[in-house]
Amino acid sequence: MQALVMALSVALVVTGQSKTSDVVPKRGDAVSVRGCITGGTIQSSETEMQDLSGTYPGFITYRIAGNRKLVNPIKKEHDGHADVLTGTLKSDLLARDGRQEKRVGKTRITIGVGQPPRPGSLAQEPLPVLDVTAIEHTGATCRA
Repeated sequence: MQALVMALSVALVVTGQSKTSDVVPKRGDAVSVRGCITGGTIQSSETEMQDLSGTYPGFITYRIAGNRKLVNPIKKEHDGHADVLTGTLKSDLLARDGRQEKRVGKTRITIGVGQPPRPGSLAQEPLPVLDVTAIEHTGATCRA
């Protein structure tokens, strides 16, 4: 009988845990970004919302901004490191093809028309800005 009660209480705890989902962070959201720091950017494939409401699974490069006393050492001393930066998004993320989209339930609303890539085009997409408030040094380096 005790084994049955124990098994039921474990099952309730497991089902009661909140499951994170894929979320596109917006301007003003507090996020943690895990990735490779290169110069004034961080290349990330894992962006997690600070309120644990979900993660953004897409690969994205953020421009690092914030207080100079924090950002300058990150750019110089952590170049080539795989670290975790925590901060606030100062701009919205664009869809992969440059369109802005929003999800309402299971419906996706897209604004604008995506442009086909032009070969030899020097124009770059604007990078989303991450206003860094903290860094967690992992000790790992990026692959060369």
